[in-house]
Amino acid sequence: MPPAKNRLLPPRPGTQALDHADHRAALRAYFTRRLDMADEVEDHVQDVYCRVLAARVDGQRVTNWRDMLMRVASSVWIDRFRRDKARVRDRHVAFDEAIEVSDGGATSPEAAAAGRQKLAAVRAALLELEPVCRQSFVLARYEGMSHKEIAAHLGIPTVAVGRHIERAMIHLARRVADQA
Repeated sequence: MPPAKNRLLPPRPGTQALDHADHRAALRAYFTRRLDMADEVEDHVQDVYCRVLAARVDGQRVTNWRDMLMRVASSVWIDRFRRDKARVRDRHVAFDEAIEVSDGGATSPEAAAAGRQKLAAVRAALLELEPVCRQSFVLARYEGMSHKEIAAHLGIPTVAVGRHIERAMIHLARRVADQA
């Protein structure tokens, strides 16, 4: 028997074919209108496809892929908006932007030394925290995990994750204020 070729099967009666290019363009347009940062559009589109693939549709056939993808896109956008608001993302500063850059894009030795000192102070402050508190903070802020995911990963209640992150933020703010 010859090997089966990878090809798309024709749609079942009563269903609409999934035209990837058209739907991807529609999703890009949807997120481009709603997001401030254009570099996040593809991430959101990818999230839509991941959710659709992960969803289990028990015995139901998708009759309109575009409507389903747009509903999922709306859900992804709302979830990201809520997550960004909860994490006060608009106040975050990237590490690259935190260090002052002088002429020609090269960092001056003084600015580099000051940046290393700030980073060392933050690292030392993080090490002062109890391990669960530190892990909760790092998983949330640097790994981007949700409180539920962190709770499952660390084996603690979801409410405790929020308290640990809050405790870590207060500790870091105090330490940074002490250094200044």
